[in-house]
Amino acid sequence: MRRSQITPPVSWTVGWRLVVGLLPSLVAVALVIGLFYYGEVGRSAPRVVLVVASVLAAVSLATTWLNARYFAARIMRLARAAEGPASAAPAPERRVDEFERIERAVGNLGSALSAAEAERERASAAADAQRQAEATMLAGVVSDSLAQLDEVRLPLHILLESRFGDLNENQEELLRDARNAADTIDTALRRLGQVADADRGALTANLEAVQINDVVRSVAPIARAAAVRHQAQLRLNLEPGLPRVPADRARLAEALALITVAAADATKADRPLEIATARDGSAAVVRLSPSTEPSVFAQRLLTVQGATWRVELDALALIVGAGPARSPHR
Repeated sequence: MRRSQITPPVSWTVGWRLVVGLLPSLVAVALVIGLFYYGEVGRSAPRVVLVVASVLAAVSLATTWLNARYFAARIMRLARAAEGPASAAPAPERRVDEFERIERAVGNLGSALSAAEAERERASAAADAQRQAEATMLAGVVSDSLAQLDEVRLPLHILLESRFGDLNENQEELLRDARNAADTIDTALRRLGQVADADRGALTANLEAVQINDVVRSVAPIARAAAVRHQAQLRLNLEPGLPRVPADRARLAEALALITVAAADATKADRPLEIATARDGSAAVVRLSPSTEPSVFAQRLLTVQGATWRVELDALALIVGAGPARSPHR
């Protein structure tokens, strides 16, 4: 049997259907009152009252019948969906109605949801433990590599600063390049070590009340030099009177410097590097344009002090002082 033959149009809400299903009772009450009045001795009901009562009774009966079939069809359909494909298990001894099937299905869904939530928590705990172990191992490798690198940097420094013999220009240039490369590796390893410390919870922030405009001004020379390398200009738009926010001044300045240099790489001669500050409730916002995604190291420096960021259409917004420091894995 088709659905259109069982139920009326489904555009009605369940509430309206229940109200319409209540109409037969109201009509019955009206008929009882009318018949009680006209049923007394010496009175007779007018023909129009009987006709209207008959029509209302027929309409009420039809409405009740259609609503009853509609709800029956919907309940049966829900029961069939809840029952799922037919199983090979033997049929139960007593007949199970549709509401019991739906109740069992809801119970099974609740059990499945609880099991999935427990599995998700176990997986999250296992992932956290693995991340901690990997970060600890990485921190150890970085520490050993820095110690070995110092053994390389020291002879290079001695050879360049203390002359044991005559070196030609090419030899001095090679030694300077080697020392610069060793210094670059040293910086990269130390940053990698801080990332590992942040991941294993060993990197703590030295929070203090910071005026965000002062931090931006301290980074401005680095940003201006990076913009000039790309034939661009630096444009500062600092809102006065910003509240002091809790932040780690040194790490915030380092992260901001890294992000501004990356933003300068995306500038053009006809597009300046813009840095603007604004208030966001009790927090301060630093917007850098053009937009760029912070590096992993900059992300850890921001997150360890509770700062957040969002990549907008044409700017990167840093929110400082919005809340307590959180784990870098958001």
